[in-house]
Amino acid sequence: MYTFLLASLPALKPDMAPPMTLDELDRAARDVQLADADRARLASFDGSINWEKNDQKLPRVYREYLDFERFLRLRIARKRADRNALSVELPQTELFDAETALRVDQAANLPPLEREKAVDALRWQKIDEIAQGHDFDFDALCAYRLKLTFLLAHGRRDAARGRAAFGALLDEKAAMA
Repeated sequence: MYTFLLASLPALKPDMAPPMTLDELDRAARDVQLADADRARLASFDGSINWEKNDQKLPRVYREYLDFERFLRLRIARKRADRNALSVELPQTELFDAETALRVDQAANLPPLEREKAVDALRWQKIDEIAQGHDFDFDALCAYRLKLTFLLAHGRRDAARGRAAFGALLDEKAAMA
């Protein structure tokens, strides 16, 4: 079932508009008669980060990504605190990824939009690394869902939508004046 489902899904690239919603992916999983337990496990990650780390019931791909995301966010927070000369207590994580730390440090020196793109590239790369060697199995399906979640969450960078939102804010401020 995984092979057929994955082969029928559109390819995902980091800079594209999401080709479907998570509900549409769930419907596709139902349409190929993926087992109820597998569909529930596939949909078990909603994209939020739980700092208490009680995610042992999640599939491997989601757990590994969450570990990475926690480290990434802590590294970014540390860089921001250092840049602003703030003394901040941050939660600890047992994961340390030297390459990620280096790339976050490098990204910190970029202009804001380029910095955000560099961090997003790290996220996409990590999903690829986690899914490596899992082309048509459940892990590959989880990685696909993670990428789709990423595209849906980061779709805010659409230039036309950005201009429209900015225009709306300007109109709102003008009306208040």
